[in-house]
Amino acid sequence: MLAGFYRRRIRNSLFGKWILLFALIAVVLIVALASAANYYLSESVVEEVLDNQQETMDAASEELVRTYESAQNAVENVYRNPVLADHVAFLLQHSFDEYITHKLNSFYEQNGEGVNLLTYFDNWIDDHPSAEYLLLYSSERQFMYAFKQQGQSKLIGTHAGHSYIPDALSLEALPVGLPNAWLLKELGLNARESGLISVRVPINDKNTYKNIGQMLVFYRTDALDRTVRRFSEERKGSIEVLSAEGFVLYDSAGRHDGERHPSAEILHSLDAEERLKEKAYVNKLTNSQAGYTVVGIAPRAEVAEAYKGFRLALVLGAAISVVFVVLVPGALVVNYAKRTGNIIRVMRKVEQGELTPRIPDDKDDELGQISRSFNEMLDELSRYIDRVYKAEIREKRTEFAALQARVNPHFLYNTLEVIRMRALSQGADDVAEMIYSLSALFRNIVRDKPVYTVKDEIEMCRLYLELFRIRYKDKFAYGIKIRPGSGSAETMKLLLQPVIENYIVHGMRHDGEDNRIEIEAYKEGDVIVIDVQDNGTGIPEDKLSEINAGAGQAGESGTEGSFGLNSVRERIRLIYGEEGGMTVAGRDEGGTRVTLTFPARKGEQEMHV
Repeated sequence: MLAGFYRRRIRNSLFGKWILLFALIAVVLIVALASAANYYLSESVVEEVLDNQQETMDAASEELVRTYESAQNAVENVYRNPVLADHVAFLLQHSFDEYITHKLNSFYEQNGEGVNLLTYFDNWIDDHPSAEYLLLYSSERQFMYAFKQQGQSKLIGTHAGHSYIPDALSLEALPVGLPNAWLLKELGLNARESGLISVRVPINDKNTYKNIGQMLVFYRTDALDRTVRRFSEERKGSIEVLSAEGFVLYDSAGRHDGERHPSAEILHSLDAEERLKEKAYVNKLTNSQAGYTVVGIAPRAEVAEAYKGFRLALVLGAAISVVFVVLVPGALVVNYAKRTGNIIRVMRKVEQGELTPRIPDDKDDELGQISRSFNEMLDELSRYIDRVYKAEIREKRTEFAALQARVNPHFLYNTLEVIRMRALSQGADDVAEMIYSLSALFRNIVRDKPVYTVKDEIEMCRLYLELFRIRYKDKFAYGIKIRPGSGSAETMKLLLQPVIENYIVHGMRHDGEDNRIEIEAYKEGDVIVIDVQDNGTGIPEDKLSEINAGAGQAGESGTEGSFGLNSVRERIRLIYGEEGGMTVAGRDEGGTRVTLTFPARKGEQEMHV
């Protein structure tokens, strides 16, 4: 079944091959373009996601740097002020009560213009809303003074005998990390739910450069979270801040806050991007001085979701394009194939001899022009066949009617010659002359010539008229005038004779003494005109209208018989078409005027006839 369809619709069909080839090319091109578009689109989306991720990481890192530097500046400003530097050194190396006494003495010594260290740190934490706690820790005295945002400051004892804080703070650590769990406990906070980042700044004695304590600032991650959220609409994946130990200081997704990241070792490695590339796109931004790493992790599956809609639209668009570029041209080609099939089908009917079918195609394209040209050719061929065939039939019918009594032409000629000689011997010269004219007339009718001219036709009419001139003697006369250029023009046999016979039979006045008929042939441009005028009885007006309208048909019963005027008109129409014609009119002085016109030169069709 498929083989038959292929043979009928594709292998043996030019249009089928075109459709198949075009469909293959279109599908390959559309698939290639769709694949390229999908590749570049996905790469563009990935690049956009990674750029947005990098932009978010830069903003997060800048926020952390501001946080870190604000804590550093707090201590540096203390060092720049000698009184504050003296106060902080005294506070961290003495008991709190001794510091209060020292602060009062300093106040009196400076006449009330002394600087209050505790007020300085209170003001600092008020100026930094993201700072939840500021802690001053004395390494020697093992106490901690805590400043709270919008809260009361307090002194906290941290002796090693009943607290792990001194041991924890004595360990070396990078400046940025998670708050110490023991410190949070002392402050009444849950270590896993604190949402704080610790910034540690060592404090040294300005004179001896000895480390005397530390300042710890616990920052809330609210500002950092707001910075990251500004990009949340375009960002994919999560932004995480890891300490040097691998603990998560901040996670935009909220999955690993305060915990050690499960992939901490991989994320801190130099080839983290390569090791995680099958699962996620990874960007890292490390601050070695502060000791934190900002990591952007965008799972590939999540990024793929970003261009999944585009990919679906692309696939759908490609499918629609394939259907469109295949079906629409296919429909056009099928239409052309159908129209071409109609042309071939009509041509095969014409090949079998049928000339009546026509191609029903009225469009203005090439196939429509071919169809119209073919239909016009069939119309012209039908007219040609009709003209030539009917002309031959008319001519044969005329010759047969004129010669139907002829049994043996030579016997007739010999008989007429014997009678003529007998008439001469008896002195009947007029009878002999009539017999001679009749014999010559029969010879002209019967004789076949390759070219028949106007002169030949008029000569045959002259012989015919000569018979009646002798018959009626002085009652009948005729005149013939052939102008130069018209006598040698080709024409058909028995064109003029029926007109002359019509006058003799129907128009002559037998009681009249001046019956006359005039025949004149002349050339006007490329047209031959034969004008026949008589002074006979004429033709009634209603009969003239019928003749000029061609109401009667040649061969019908009537006074004209086979040689009537309508027979002449029909033969002229068949042979010369629109280029020939005949008009019949009455004369004012009485009688009838018949004018015949036809081309001076015959075409190929007439020559064939």
